[in-house]
Amino acid sequence: MNWKRSVRILWLCNFMVSAGMTMVIPFLSLLLWEMGVTEHHSLSVWTGLVFSATFLSAAIMAPIWGMFADKYGQRANLIRAGVGMGLITSCMAFAHSPMALLALRFLVGFFSGFITVSFSYLARVVPKDHSGEALGTLQTGSIAGNIIGPLIGGALSDWFGFRPVFLVTGFCILATLLPVVFWLEKDPVALRAKENKASFKEVFEQRTLLVLFAATFLVQIAVLGVNSMMTIFVQSLVGHSSNLAFLSGLASSITGIATIIGAPYLGKLGDRIGQGKMLPILLLLSGLFALPQLWTDHLYELYVWRFLQGLVVGGVWPAIQALINAQCPRRIQGRVFGVTASSRFLGNLAGPTAAGAIAGFASISAIFALSGVLLIATGVLVGYAAHDRAWREDMKEKIAAWAHRLHIRH
Repeated sequence: MNWKRSVRILWLCNFMVSAGMTMVIPFLSLLLWEMGVTEHHSLSVWTGLVFSATFLSAAIMAPIWGMFADKYGQRANLIRAGVGMGLITSCMAFAHSPMALLALRFLVGFFSGFITVSFSYLARVVPKDHSGEALGTLQTGSIAGNIIGPLIGGALSDWFGFRPVFLVTGFCILATLLPVVFWLEKDPVALRAKENKASFKEVFEQRTLLVLFAATFLVQIAVLGVNSMMTIFVQSLVGHSSNLAFLSGLASSITGIATIIGAPYLGKLGDRIGQGKMLPILLLLSGLFALPQLWTDHLYELYVWRFLQGLVVGGVWPAIQALINAQCPRRIQGRVFGVTASSRFLGNLAGPTAAGAIAGFASISAIFALSGVLLIATGVLVGYAAHDRAWREDMKEKIAAWAHRLHIRH
């Protein structure tokens, strides 16, 4: 199987899905206003519910789709996600009440996970000594889509109105089915005997995987929490500027651009020195670059720190995925990546909530303290787990050697 060709195909698909799904972000609150939610507090509540509903249902369904992948393969899982997400997103163009929009956003989460599944597909087909490079390159596709999607969505909504953008989004997602069906090769599915069936019990019995699930959850809280509050923080620096949306968007885009630059190189470096050594370092550096933003008083200073953090944080997710792939047996790989996706969606859900609570009780700049502390703590946790595992394996080897010597003597 030509894994480099698979990377290129999935890069294009991830770009289209990410761009499509983020097209609607700039005007969700405006659409709710158009539907009649005009009171400020109610608008904030409805916007939060509509935005987060997808993550909740996706977190519930991810392990179930993992079981589906173990049986039918991740390529079939990609087709399932593309069809469901594309059709339901298109239906949002015809929602005429906040409740209908909320129900459709919740429903699309049941079929979502295209990007996470694409990582799982590559983890199956890419040689382990190239997994960091492949997953790092793939990540740049979704990040590039996240950068360009809101810009296209904002422009289209200005020209044609809000509702046609949902149709464009649905078309973009459905269009990814063409390269998946006709160009992407089917991934191998492990054959399982009746007495050796896969189960979630086996997934949760592996201590290293549990640590990586926790790392996925905590990293998403740290990253998404800051991103959700970026507009408010930029406003605290520049006041009520006429181009506030552009300035706050630039803060997020700078991080994304830096991630696109850094992720492929960090993935290759991780393949060379070991992802287990690489991940704690990246997490610690990401946290250290987040903390100075707590005391940032100038916008351009914020941009510098966001760019530096983006250079290293881009290597975190590919390293986690590569380590998970290395740790899980083939027969439970779909279930493992299903739990990983669930951890990620739950982090997406908890991040903005935690950041909003921190900003409300303390100050808006305190979100960077939350992000930095979480990233550093996650780095310590992963580093300790890796060191503890290496120590245990070393002790097993020594005990086996001693037992062998005793056997030879007696």
